[in-house]
Amino acid sequence: MESKFIPVATKISSNRVIQAVSRGSISLMPIIIVGAIFSLIGSINILAYQEFLINTGLIQFLDFIPSVTIDAIGLYMVFFVGYQGAKNFGKADMATSAGILSLVSFLVLIPLTTVMEEGAFQPLVTLNMDYIGSRGAFTAILTGLIVSKIHQIIIDKNWTLKMGEGVPPQVSNSFTDIIPSFLILTIFALIRWLFSVTPYESATGFIYEMLQTPLQSLTSSLPAFIILIFVSQLLWFFGIHGSYTILPILMPIWIGYIQENMAAYQAGQEIPHLFNIALYDLTTIGGAGATLGFVIVMAIFAKSQQYKSFSKLVLVPGIFNINEPLIFGLPIILNPFVFIPFVFTPIIILILGYVAILLGIMPAPIGLFIPASTPVIFSGIIQGSWKIAVFQVFSVLLSIGIYYPFFKLMDKQALEREQIVAETKTDNVTTDNVIN
Repeated sequence: MESKFIPVATKISSNRVIQAVSRGSISLMPIIIVGAIFSLIGSINILAYQEFLINTGLIQFLDFIPSVTIDAIGLYMVFFVGYQGAKNFGKADMATSAGILSLVSFLVLIPLTTVMEEGAFQPLVTLNMDYIGSRGAFTAILTGLIVSKIHQIIIDKNWTLKMGEGVPPQVSNSFTDIIPSFLILTIFALIRWLFSVTPYESATGFIYEMLQTPLQSLTSSLPAFIILIFVSQLLWFFGIHGSYTILPILMPIWIGYIQENMAAYQAGQEIPHLFNIALYDLTTIGGAGATLGFVIVMAIFAKSQQYKSFSKLVLVPGIFNINEPLIFGLPIILNPFVFIPFVFTPIIILILGYVAILLGIMPAPIGLFIPASTPVIFSGIIQGSWKIAVFQVFSVLLSIGIYYPFFKLMDKQALEREQIVAETKTDNVTTDNVIN
């Protein structure tokens, strides 16, 4: 593990490309949350409420925000990936330029639709919106990475226009971007033309069929999800941030699910992609290892002063899914007492959650990107149903039951150590009194 597996995982989690994708995806969270809130408000399935929205025209107001947020997620993804890519490639001062240039390059690749309306003097040319949303998520990621890297290479080679010393920086920077913009947009225009003469018709269509669809199929199974959770937990146990290793690989796939899942939820249909980030979040209630149950056990049942005091430090952060103090302070890392519950509790919760969805006990979660610190119950309701919130509470109770016997062994040893120390101090005091 130490010589072969962990070094590879460390390289993956610290890779600049993966970090750009991860941080770019996280930057989308406010946009996705706002769009989801409007969708949820407009999708409350109460007949009188829906009639009120339709009769007052509020339904058009509520539907508009999702159409320019969730339904256009590719536009924002390409900017943020390009922006973060420039920062990771050492060009933080040019990050905004790289983000905008990535956005323009992405638009260059999108097919145009020409419509001749009756009575019009000229055709109406529009962008194909299918490629701006989740269908174009992978294209957006690749475009942001490629543009930010090419932009960095061109700047490093000084293929730029130089202005005099007296020119204001904002003017000088604008001229600096002229040659990189020309070269990059020329490259993407050629890519667009090359794919236009293929059966795929566009680069976006090619990437969607050859890359995005197969990857979505690969991760849309219970065994694959179990393996991913197991690897993440194993990395955490050995001191590697497992989430940073796994999530950047999965985030682009999960983002591609949002639009279709949200549309199904609004239509009252089954969620088509149930293996999404919300199902992953069920396995991290309290943080990696589903440790909220662990800190509750510690707070209630600890007899040793060591764990009584420590529980006061980790309980509140645990409620908000922050457990780094627990993992590194207890520690959980390389602690044989907690290996079994830490690694396997999330997998048990995952399997039970999947079974509950199959049996109709709870619906599949939508898969919205919400802050990781959102507490249980609230996050379940946001993901589409109070039944998900109830299952979260059940998961906490289950984790309490799993962690309890393992913690009692730890607490017993700690209590014995404290008693030995206390007896030693008593003996020393008695000896000192005799001598005096």
